[in-house]
Amino acid sequence: MREIQVEVTLKGGQCRTIVLPSDSEMLHDLYVSLANAQQSGPMDPGTIVQLPLDDGQSAWTFMSGSLISVTTRPPVLVQPREVCQPGLQNQPGGIAPAYVCIDDFLTPDENVQLLQYALENEDRFEGSTVISGAKTAQDDFHRKSRVLYAVGEGKWRKIFMNRLKLHLPHIAATLGFDDFTFDKDEIQLTASNDGDFFRAHSDSNRDEAATASRTITFVYYFHRLPKPYSGGDLLLYGNDTVRPVLEHGSNVTALAPKNNCLVSFASHQLHEVDMVRCPSGEFADSRFTVNGWLRRENA
Repeated sequence: MREIQVEVTLKGGQCRTIVLPSDSEMLHDLYVSLANAQQSGPMDPGTIVQLPLDDGQSAWTFMSGSLISVTTRPPVLVQPREVCQPGLQNQPGGIAPAYVCIDDFLTPDENVQLLQYALENEDRFEGSTVISGAKTAQDDFHRKSRVLYAVGEGKWRKIFMNRLKLHLPHIAATLGFDDFTFDKDEIQLTASNDGDFFRAHSDSNRDEAATASRTITFVYYFHRLPKPYSGGDLLLYGNDTVRPVLEHGSNVTALAPKNNCLVSFASHQLHEVDMVRCPSGEFADSRFTVNGWLRRENA
């Protein structure tokens, strides 16, 4: 592994230089963004790209569609990896699920500190439930993981909400919630280990007072590097007007967990967490997420 000097140039001549390790996912993502930039346009500016500056003290954020060139010293050859095509439509009428991915949501230091926080509080995690509250016998059929609710009582809730507010205009517009502001938020920290899962469900239900006002769901991924588990993909089901959404071959987008990445989508969107496989079974090797909901009480 080497240190690579990376010079990024945008439309209009803006240019920044950062240093990344040669195996950095961020370096790969820059090349992917560069390849996809040619397909972007006024109606589709691409996705958000965020590069850390000043050792993580600040960040440079831009849309992938504005990327012109990436120069590396020494030269780097990036092999393309398999990318899941979102919204694969197997029959006419399928509508791809809308979602937003934000890479490097936290600074590198915050990312490391959050993992340390999770490990230090292992004994405070409890069995997950489908709805916050007392665990029932049916919960293990629908969901299996461990949750730390205390994350909502300290500094991490403030960090996440302040950061989410910076990205909220883009997130809300992409998900179709124009001029969205939230009145209340929820946040929890989840650890998923070998055999853990969450069956297909939605996070909001207009007929349930506990969830009716949930509008935007967010999931932030963090874990040890290299990733010590497999599986645990987030499966987003599309609105298929041809057949039941869970029928084999239905419109589905699979998003693999990626360290320091936040994914957001509409809370009414049907989704699932695929089973996690963690050979060691160690808590520290879990698939960790900070997940929660932004509520609009007057919706």
